[in-house]
Parts: sequence; structure tokens; C-alpha cells
Amino acid sequence: KASKNTIFMPLFLLVSAGCCVTAVGYRYAYIKLVGKHKPPPVQISFTLQNLNTDEAFAVIRNPRLLDETTPFWFRLVIRKHSVEAINDFLAKSDPKMMPSDESGKNNPLQLPLYFDYWMLAFLAPFPWRSKVTHCEKRGDAKATYQLTYEQAFGPFFGGFVHTHIVHASDGGGSQVDDTIDFDVTSEPVINNITWHVLSHLLRGRCEKLNRSYGYGGSVIGSEVAT
Repeated sequence: KASKNTIFMPLFLLVSAGCCVTAVGYRYAYIKLVGKHKPPPVQISFTLQNLNTDEAFAVIRNPRLLDETTPFWFRLVIRKHSVEAINDFLAKSDPKMMPSDESGKNNPLQLPLYFDYWMLAFLAPFPWRSKVTHCEKRGDAKATYQLTYEQAFGPFFGGFVHTHIVHASDGGGSQVDDTIDFDVTSEPVINNITWHVLSHLLRGRCEKLNRSYGYGGSVIGSEVAT
């Protein structure tokens, strides 16, 4: 067994190093020859039919539900030193406390806010820092809310911005419009794979919220990768 392990480990490290070098080389060559690849945003709209906009926003804004509404192969765990900051965010972003003021002058939240997580994707763990840039209630007829956060630290080399728009649904209840604008490696292979993974995660989250939590909605529209 010792001899097998002695052979296996150097071989594994050699193959891993070769894959990394190949990936980095391909990325460099693609950007040099073609330019940076920018994937289309991931967009999905779904309803939470049994919730009004205040109730729907209270659900969508909650970072604690991120890990609960994702599959087993994708984990998003709040790090201990961010628990207090998230508790403060939830208290100050309560829909009952938020003014309908797009200027943000009367918003009790002092943005940006930073939350740290451990992210686990396909058994690969890495730190993730999220930066909340918008959290507001608009003074319009549909009682619209917006929550936007972006990657402050993580694996998306070209950036990651996730925006939630919550507003009244024409069929009753609430509608959530989710948009993720991202770029992992600025080349099409990883970016296209990531597009489908993110789309799957958003759809799965919608189904989990409506099936397990009984919010009575469904997916009503999404964009197809090009």
C-alpha cells in the first residue's frame, strides 16, 4: 500500500499541475487571439404567489436561506465573523423599516456591506466575500424592491453581480426577477459551463422555495444561453 501511495501521489500532482498549466495557457491564448469572452447574463423570473412584496423581499434578502435552498453539491456557509453583520443587515433591511426613498438618504443601512462565506462547489472549497451595493424600496405602484450584491473576493476573475428585483405580480402575489452578470475566466468553455450551473441553481432555488416553503409560485421565464 505504501508503494502504491508513493507512486499515486506524485502522479496525481503531476496530472493536476498539467491540467492547470493547460487551462491557464488556453485562457491566455484565447484572450490574446480573440479577446475577452463575455457570457450573457443568467436571467430568470419566478413567482411567490402566496406572498406580498414585503413578505417576498424578506425571504429573498435573507442570506441564511442561500445554503438551505441549494443542492448538496453546492454549499454556501456563513463564516462566524460575519454572523453579527448579517444579523444587523436583516434587522435594518426589514421591509417594515425601509423607507420608499430611492435616494437612500433615509435608509438605515450604510452600504456597501461585506459578508464572508465558505463556498463549496463540486467538493472544491474556497472563500467568498459578498458586497451588498443596493438594498432599497422604490416608491412606485408595484412596491418594488431591489437587492444587488457583487463578488468582492472569489473565483470569478471577470466579476460577479447578482440583482434581485421583487415586485407585485400581475397574477397576484409577488414576482422575483433574478439577473446574474458574471465572467469567470474570460473564455467560452468555463463561462458556458458556469452559465448552465448558475441557471440550474436559480431554478432549483425557486422550486425549493415554492415546494418546501409553500409559497405557491413557479418559474415564468428565463433566458437561454447563446
